[in-house]
Amino acid sequence: GACKAVGDLPVAVHQAPLCLNTYGGLQEPPLNYAEILMRYGYLDPVMLRAMFAAWRSLLRATQADIVIADHAPTALLAAHLLGLPRAVIGSPFAVPPAVHPTPNMWAWMDVPMERLMDSDARVLANINEALPDGACRIDEIHQIFPAAPRFFTGIPETDPYGARGSENYLGLITPSTGTAAPLWPEGSGRRAFAYLHADYRHLDAVVRELGASGARVLAFVLGADAKMRLHIQGQGITLSPELVDMRRALAEADLCVTHGMGTTLSAVHAGVPLLMLPKQLENYLFASALQKAGVGIAVHPDEPNIEFGPALGKLLSGGNQYALNARALAARYGEPSIGTITATAVARIEALAASAQEKSG
Repeated sequence: GACKAVGDLPVAVHQAPLCLNTYGGLQEPPLNYAEILMRYGYLDPVMLRAMFAAWRSLLRATQADIVIADHAPTALLAAHLLGLPRAVIGSPFAVPPAVHPTPNMWAWMDVPMERLMDSDARVLANINEALPDGACRIDEIHQIFPAAPRFFTGIPETDPYGARGSENYLGLITPSTGTAAPLWPEGSGRRAFAYLHADYRHLDAVVRELGASGARVLAFVLGADAKMRLHIQGQGITLSPELVDMRRALAEADLCVTHGMGTTLSAVHAGVPLLMLPKQLENYLFASALQKAGVGIAVHPDEPNIEFGPALGKLLSGGNQYALNARALAARYGEPSIGTITATAVARIEALAASAQEKSG
C-alpha cells in the first residue's frame, strides 16, 4: 500500500514495527479506544516496551525531524520519547477526544462507566510500565496524541466524537475515481447511483428494493461474479462493468447508495443525499454523524432484517429535506479546493519541522 501511494517519488519506505501477537480472553466487541489498544499489545508491557524500542530505532535511523502518523499511537509515543514534533493525519475515529475515560463507541448500548474506567486504567498502567525510566507518565489515553497539529479527514459534521474545531478538518477531499461514463437507464425517474460490495450481507434486499423504487438505478458492484451480475440486472438495475467517473455520476444523481467513507464524502461534496450501508463500526459512526446532520439515512451493520423501501421512498421524494440538507452542507464546505487544502496542511507540517530544526540547531 505504501509503495503504491508513493509511486516513483524519491521516498524511502520502511516496514513499520508490528505487534504480531494475538490476545485472547478479551470481551467482544471493544467498547472504547482503550479496548482497541488492548488488541495491539497494550496489555503486554514486554511487547509494548519492544515496540517503543523498535520505533525509536527506526526514527533515529531515518533521522526524522517530525513524525506524521495515521493511526499509529505507538509511533507517536516513541516520537514523544525522542522529543520529536508530531502531527496526526487521518480519520477522527482514530483520535479519541480529550476526555477521560475514552468514551463508549457504541452509544446505543448501555455501557457502565466502571467498564470504561477500568479499561483505560489497565492500558495506562501498561503504557507507563513500558516507558523507559525517566519518561513522563501518561495519565489519560488522549495524551498519546499531540495537541497540534491534527488533520482529520472529512468535516466537523462527520466526526463521530463531535466537532473539535474547524481548523482540524481537511474538508470534503474528493479525489477523482473511475473513468467510465455513467450510462443511466432510459426514462424520467429520479437517478440513484449505487456503489456496492458483493459481500454486503443485505445486498439482495437493497438491490430488490432499489429495483422496485421507481428510480433509474446505475450501480457498480465490487466483486460481483457473472451470476450475481445477471441477478442484479434482473431487478431492473443498470450495472456498469467498471467503476464510473464518480464526480460525473454524482453530479447527475439524486441519491447515492454506498458503504464506504470515500464515496460518501464525494456525495456530500456533490450535495447528494445518501443511503449509507456501513459494514463495520468506524463506518457506522461516520454514517451516523451524517444522519444526525440530516443528509441521509444510516443502516446499522448488525441489523438482522432491513426494510429498505421506506428509506428509499423518503430519500427519493421530490424536494425532500435530506436533499435540501445535503445541498446546504455542500455549499458550506464546497471550497477550498483539494489543492488549497493540501497546500495548507503541507505548510503547517513544514513550519513545525522547521521550528524543531531551529530549536535543535
